[in-house]
Amino acid sequence: MKRVLFRKVLFSSLTIACILLIALELYLSRVVRNNYISQIEESLLIQSRLIKEHIPSDLTSNLDALCRQYKEKTGARVTVIDGSGRVAGDSDESSEKMENHSDRPEIKEASVTDTGRSIRLSNTVHKEFFYFAVALGGSPDRGFLRLSVPLHDLETAISNIRIRIAVSSFIALLAAIILGLFHAGKITRAIEEITRFSTAIKSGNFKTRLFVKEKGEIGELAKNISAMAQELKVRLEHSQKEQHKMEEILKNMSDGLMLTDIEGRIFLCNPAVKKLFGIESDIEGRTLMETLRNAELMDVITEALGKRETVAGEITITYPKETYLLVTAVPFSYPPESGNISGIVLSLHNVTRLRKLEDVRKDFVANVSHEVKTPITAIKGFAETLLDGAIDDRENAFKFLQTIKSHSERLNFLVDDLLMLSRIELGDIRIKKVNVDLNEIIDAIFTTLKDKAAAKGLQLRKDIPSGIREIKADRNRLIQILLNLVDNGIKFTEKGEVEIVARCKMQDTKKGPGNCNLPLATDFIVITVADTGTGIPHHHIPRLGERFYRVDRSRSRDLGGTGLGLAIVKHLVKAHGWGMQIESTPGKGTAVMIVIPQNLTFP
Repeated sequence: MKRVLFRKVLFSSLTIACILLIALELYLSRVVRNNYISQIEESLLIQSRLIKEHIPSDLTSNLDALCRQYKEKTGARVTVIDGSGRVAGDSDESSEKMENHSDRPEIKEASVTDTGRSIRLSNTVHKEFFYFAVALGGSPDRGFLRLSVPLHDLETAISNIRIRIAVSSFIALLAAIILGLFHAGKITRAIEEITRFSTAIKSGNFKTRLFVKEKGEIGELAKNISAMAQELKVRLEHSQKEQHKMEEILKNMSDGLMLTDIEGRIFLCNPAVKKLFGIESDIEGRTLMETLRNAELMDVITEALGKRETVAGEITITYPKETYLLVTAVPFSYPPESGNISGIVLSLHNVTRLRKLEDVRKDFVANVSHEVKTPITAIKGFAETLLDGAIDDRENAFKFLQTIKSHSERLNFLVDDLLMLSRIELGDIRIKKVNVDLNEIIDAIFTTLKDKAAAKGLQLRKDIPSGIREIKADRNRLIQILLNLVDNGIKFTEKGEVEIVARCKMQDTKKGPGNCNLPLATDFIVITVADTGTGIPHHHIPRLGERFYRVDRSRSRDLGGTGLGLAIVKHLVKAHGWGMQIESTPGKGTAVMIVIPQNLTFP
């Protein structure tokens, strides 16, 4: 990791230290210089007061010797100037050769304030001097006494001071840098550790831990970040659990659920929707018209958007199969406080079974009414005829009574069959499975129906392999099942035969049907009752087994059926835990197959 923060801290510390060093040097140099000059000025003022008392009032004579005398005592250059600016005496040069000094800054200042000072380059000796002048006798007209000292010593002293300041500042700077580097290193290492920790958390690695030894604000920051990461982990895990739970709920819902925007674009769709509409590709991100193409569904959505309230409606789809759906469209707003509709939540509930049950109920009510009304009407009519006097006609009265008896028996059969169905559905009839001899049962059924079959010239045949001796079933209910099936075969067969065939089959297709050498729990017996009658059109087969459902209503009623025999067979087969399948070819006959899974018993 690049230690960018460390370099920034180091560079900033060095820059600030250098700036402070330069500022300190400039400040101290100026302070030292000003202080030194102030001391020189004060010293020269004292010396000038002592010297001017010994300067004669008449400045016409040469005073060079006097000036050299006082220079030896004070060490400063001494110059006496009269009121006109002429040099009357000088300790370093011949006064006669020196030019007029009336224009010198210190002389001008002294002529106004009695004292004057200046720092400048001497025109005579070409060195920088500090000049201090005072008016003689308190009056500028008498002249001026000027003392001057070179500033060479001052510059040397300032240079020495600067060197000492630089050395001490460098040592202090070096110590500050070392101390700064130590603390900066600790801080940057802590921050780098926090950075690595936050990077790991960002990538989803919540197993990492943050260990920072730094105290103070950095340590507190590290503790807060570590605590925040743990809290984030807990909340993220909770969110993932909730999301997974929601996904599983949506995935396993039997009802379809979709979320769309106001333009019909799908944001969310569960698998049930795809299953209902026979869609295999992903439809999220596409529009409803593009994917589902159902005008009734779009009408429900349009109505919900227009009314801004929940709207429910029933739609019909034909692919992959005819299905009736109850669609509920609920507008929603996001955020909720905005008040603007953001989209629609669609729920699709499959009501096909309810519609079919409703149709069955309607048919049942209509069929029961019709089946009951016919014999009741006949009984009532013949009874009224007898009451009106026909009872005295013994020959016709006997016929009428026979008709009333026939219709009452028909009503009795109808009620018995309905009660039987009701008892089966309510579980009042208990199926008690025992080992029964299939050959014996079939022979008993053929004995019961042989006269009926012989009357139509039909043969009753059986084909039971020797390997199938016994099956587990309720004896009386099995007789009822086979008796109804054989009776139906006789009713709807004009010529040929009715045959009962039993075969042992296995789920291992390599062994083939009829292979009963191994008594496995997965083996099953198929008992088929086949006839050579008129057959049943294919579109009627799914409804066979419904109460009162007849393929040919008039012919079936003429044959004496109640329309409940196959329904009773279907329910008894189901009560045994078996399966039933019907195959038929118009003009060739019908075969009803009873599939019986069980452990087989062999000789």
